[in-house]
Amino acid sequence: MAEQFDIHINIANKMYPITVDRSSEEIYRKAAKIIQQRLDTYISAFHAEDKQDYYAMVMLDLAVDLVSDKDIEDRLQHLVNKLDKTLEL
Repeated sequence: MAEQFDIHINIANKMYPITVDRSSEEIYRKAAKIIQQRLDTYISAFHAEDKQDYYAMVMLDLAVDLVSDKDIEDRLQHLVNKLDKTLEL
């Protein structure tokens, strides 16, 4: 079993304690950095009455990235299938 330990992630000037596998630590830190960067971009580019609007836009951006990645995976799988069929000939 992977070694787990506690890390503290800073998002929007708030610390979040998270227990992670040591092998996943870098992923969590990179994810927190991406969230903070996108949040900073929205805060500097737009005026919102409520901070929740900034968070919603960051979540939308990240969801779009996930959907786009899924589309890429689907296209790659389609190409792999075509290649497999071609090699069978």
